[in-house]
Formats: sequence, structure tokens, C-alpha cells
Amino acid sequence: MVAEKRTLGAILAVVAGVGWGTMAPTVKAILVSSPLFGALTLSLARGLWAIPFLAVVALLARPRSTPLRRVDLLSFLAIALLAAFGLNLLFQIAIAKTSAAHAVLFQGLSPLALAALEAIVFRRPLDRQRTFGLAFGVAGIALLAFGRSSEGASLAGDAIMLVWLAIFAAYSLLTLRLVARFSPLFTSAFGWGLGFVLLSLSGAQLIPQVARDTFATPLYAAGIIGGLAFLTAVCAPALHAISLRLTSVAIVTAASQYASIATGVALSLFVLHESLAPAGIAGAVLLLVSLTLTVVPLRVAGGRGEPG
Repeated sequence: MVAEKRTLGAILAVVAGVGWGTMAPTVKAILVSSPLFGALTLSLARGLWAIPFLAVVALLARPRSTPLRRVDLLSFLAIALLAAFGLNLLFQIAIAKTSAAHAVLFQGLSPLALAALEAIVFRRPLDRQRTFGLAFGVAGIALLAFGRSSEGASLAGDAIMLVWLAIFAAYSLLTLRLVARFSPLFTSAFGWGLGFVLLSLSGAQLIPQVARDTFATPLYAAGIIGGLAFLTAVCAPALHAISLRLTSVAIVTAASQYASIATGVALSLFVLHESLAPAGIAGAVLLLVSLTLTVVPLRVAGGRGEPG
């Protein structure tokens, strides 16, 4: 039974990663093909249509015995701002300025960004394995950013993705604090839902236009409501949260990240017809090595893998 739960958890993590991997190519496809949407209006559209789904998830997963303290509400507010304006809006600004393939590869560094921020905040030095991971990650970023490694990529877009990584790390630390008291499903749904409400309020004058433009074509409606709102903002986080209850954090992180990178890069290359030059391929390999060193325990002690 335990082995079956772990296998199911790994499968759910892969499915969640596939869902997340579709986001960058979907955003890029809409921004390139539609004069109706820019980074801001597409971010508003994603939030607008995700709010009802997230409200249902938050309601079903609401805490029934754990009260919301003032410090919890402040933490949720911080998560909401980081998620909606940072992980959502800033990500789409980056996509508008760089290639989807680059954005996907940079996203693969998110576990390393979290480990680095934890080391700074808790004054806990990185172990040797993750230090090597950081070195490979920096080298991979350098090749991607300065090697003109992908058609449509830009230094400005890659720089924004580095800021996105820092925001993701801060968001993750706050989330880890909250999931100690609340379920991952409620934490994710309530935090993102609140963030999208705040984003919608900040762009309230654009909401009627955004709602109308979503249905300009069936493909836009499917991509925005089905893909960006439902798949990436609701389904993927929910499956990721469930998988964490079934298997280890290391397995979930590795499975979801590899699946996300594979899906995103494949869609970027074969659907959007982007291309990676030799520098980009080398950078991608270094980033995958960095991800492996960050999330996969390679040191073996007593026949069982343990973190280095």
C-alpha cells in the first residue's frame, strides 16, 4: 500500500508538472498571435477566470478547526501579492520579452532559488552538493543569457526571470510556514485567489474588455480559461498538493520539475517553432544538472539515499 501511494504521488507530480509546463508556451502563443492581449491584460484574464475555481477549492479545503490568526492573514496577504503580481504578472512580462523556452528553463531553477534563500534567511550554509548545483545553475544562466541561445530571447526578459526566481523563493518560504497550520490545497487556493482578486481590483477598468476579448475566438477562450486559469492555476497546484501527501518532497519536486521542463521545452520547440542554438542547448544541460544536484539525493549511506 505504501509503495502504491508513493507511485501514485509521483504520477500526480508528473501530471502537475506537465500542467505547469504548458503555461509559458500558452502565454507566448497568445501574446504573439493576438493584438487584443498584452502581459497586463492576459494576467488579468487569467486571474479573472481562475477566481471562481479557486474559490470552490478554498471553500472545500477550508480549515474547520484551525483559526486564522492575524499573523496568518498577513502571511496570506503577502503570498497573494507575490503570487498575483510577481509569479503571474511579472512572469507574463518576461514571456513578452524573451522566448518561452528560456522562461521554462529558468523556472527549473526554482528549487535552487528556494534553497539559496533558505540558506540566507536561516544562516544555514548550502551543502556541497547544492553548492555545485548553484555553480552549474549560474553557468547555465550565463550561457542562456549571453550566448544568444534562442530565437526571440532577450537579456531583459532573462533578467526579469531572475527577479521572478527571487519572488518564487520568497513565496515558497511563506507558503511553507502556512502549510504547517493549513492544508496545502487551502493555502494555495486561498493565497492565489486573494491575489487574483487584488489584481482584478487594481485593473478594474480593464476587466470588461478582458472578459469580452477572452471570447474573441474559441482558441483564446480555451487557452485562457481552460489552460491558464483552470489547468495551471487550479489543477496543477491541487495535484501537486495531493502528491505531497502521498510521497516525499524530493520525489514530488524532481518529478514535477522535470515534467514541467520537458513539456515546456517540447511545446516551445515543436509548436511555437522556437529554436535553441548550441549555447542554449549547453545552458539547458547545465540547468538540468543544477536541478538534479538540488533535488535528487546522490549520497548513499546504509543503502538508502540521503541528502548530502
